[in-house]
Amino acid sequence: MVRAAISVIGLGLALLVAAPVLAGDERSAFIDVAGAPGDGEQALERALSNRLLDEGFAIKSMPAADAYEIQGTVRLAPAARGKENVRIDWTIFGPEGTRLGNVTQVNQIRKGSLDRHWGSAADAAADAAAHDILKLLPH
Repeated sequence: MVRAAISVIGLGLALLVAAPVLAGDERSAFIDVAGAPGDGEQALERALSNRLLDEGFAIKSMPAADAYEIQGTVRLAPAARGKENVRIDWTIFGPEGTRLGNVTQVNQIRKGSLDRHWGSAADAAADAAAHDILKLLPH
């Protein structure tokens, strides 16, 4: 991988310098979601992966010793009047296995609306969670 840096020279000229990224510079994460109905596990993993990619993280397909691990657990519970509560608990671990923190999301939805396709609900959940998850990860 190559990281680029811009160096300004003299009269507004810029030089693009390519420098290798040192192994310790790359931030990587493994994301695993369990308990979501329908395509929720894959949709949430994909949506959060895309959000972390935008922040410069490499996404691992398997747990790795040098990667942060983000575990999501989804729970649905009945609520009144054709609704249900959805709760997503995200637990974030450092590369050394230390728990860095938790992020919890709770929302009420129309009963059964996530039973098949999560679609934009996964994107919205990942966007909201990423804000707090990124606070727990180094920049």
